[in-house]
Amino acid sequence: MPNRLGNVADELGVPGVSAEDLVAVVRVHLDRVHDAVRRLGCGPRAAVDVVETSALDLVAVVAGHPETVEDAVGWWFARASTLGHGAAGAAHDLPRGHGLLAVDAEQARLAEALEELPETQRVPLLLRDSYDLPPASVGAALGVDADAVMEQVAQARLALLPLLDDAGSPPPPAHQDDLGALARLGEGPPVAPRDEQTRRHALSCAACRQVVDAQERARVRLGALTVVALDDDERAAVLLRLEQAAYAALPTRAALVVRGRAQRQAGDGEPGLALSPAVAVLAIALAILLGLGAGLVLSRDRQAVEPVGADGPLPPGVTLVSPPAEPTVTPASPPTVTAPAPQTSVFTVPPPSPPPAPSPAPAPAPTEDLGITLDPPSGPNGQTIAVLGVGWPPGEEVVVDYLDSLGEPTGSRATSVADEQGRFRTELAALDPSNVPGPHAVVALAGDARAEAAYDVQD
Repeated sequence: MPNRLGNVADELGVPGVSAEDLVAVVRVHLDRVHDAVRRLGCGPRAAVDVVETSALDLVAVVAGHPETVEDAVGWWFARASTLGHGAAGAAHDLPRGHGLLAVDAEQARLAEALEELPETQRVPLLLRDSYDLPPASVGAALGVDADAVMEQVAQARLALLPLLDDAGSPPPPAHQDDLGALARLGEGPPVAPRDEQTRRHALSCAACRQVVDAQERARVRLGALTVVALDDDERAAVLLRLEQAAYAALPTRAALVVRGRAQRQAGDGEPGLALSPAVAVLAIALAILLGLGAGLVLSRDRQAVEPVGADGPLPPGVTLVSPPAEPTVTPASPPTVTAPAPQTSVFTVPPPSPPPAPSPAPAPAPTEDLGITLDPPSGPNGQTIAVLGVGWPPGEEVVVDYLDSLGEPTGSRATSVADEQGRFRTELAALDPSNVPGPHAVVALAGDARAEAAYDVQD
């Protein structure tokens, strides 16, 4: 499932979403919501309670009032934020993730810099750059539209960079009144048609180009932030309770009745009666059989009541039927009895044809081997590259890490979810702080599935 479940009722014509869809969304974003709550100041135990309560609230509102949920992911983050403010303590330690990346000094700098920003700037950065939510979902969480989200993100990125290093941030040019467009350009290709004119302008304007570069640097740094995940046992327990609530309150995907908009709008909003295809076919078959039976009865009755004489014309639609032959007796031979012809249809059965030659079995559908490719496969240090994966378990979250020339993590990480065909696409910063040229490994992991490709850093 995509991240966004917005406008499900309008687009699919259903009164809600299925339990499977909602559980899939929660699985993908459970750790991100937990990380956001921890960074609001909630302790470990309070954060688990807030995550579970807000997820159950999401199930209840989708089941009872789906028309009020414009975007399920954004609604969940907003609800968790509201509950998290009420459960936050007066003092808390800076949350840190687990694993190799958590001990990196960059993680401490990121956590401290984010803590120094006001919440109005910290939250948009986390949702957009660290959790990689689409602008529409971020807007649903913040109560603004997607354009206002990118304007806030652009300002917050420029405020964050001076807290991370001495390079600072360039001031926005006075002639540029759409920082959101520069923020979108900083996220790399593809470029939306509405931003094409701004892109061409930035190529010739040094001030705008510096802002775009700053947007890209901030997004790359935030994308490496380690998410504070739930403990494995807590995560399994929360998901179990949520699945039980979802399947009790929502229909399964198979039971979800889909009706088109036109049908829903007919009859002044009154729900119409819908015949299932199986019932319609059965009704047609019964009508045909009844028609044939009635025709046969009428034909027999007409033959018995209205016989046709030899001199009279045949009425239309009536077939002349000869009466059964009378038994005849021949003096020189024993009597021969001729039975009346049965009133049944006669079928001619053709001789059996030789069996057709067996057709070759269809070749199995080709399956794609597990792997990843990089676009481009080489370039300068710090370049953003596209990672394309095939053959991955559908619906699984894939974590992609960029390693240095010695095979150690650099802190650059991206995540994605494989679609139904086992494919995914994500963007990764090929940034090695040591700036050593030569091949660098890009490793993708999803459970037991693992694939690797090389990016060649050129001077």
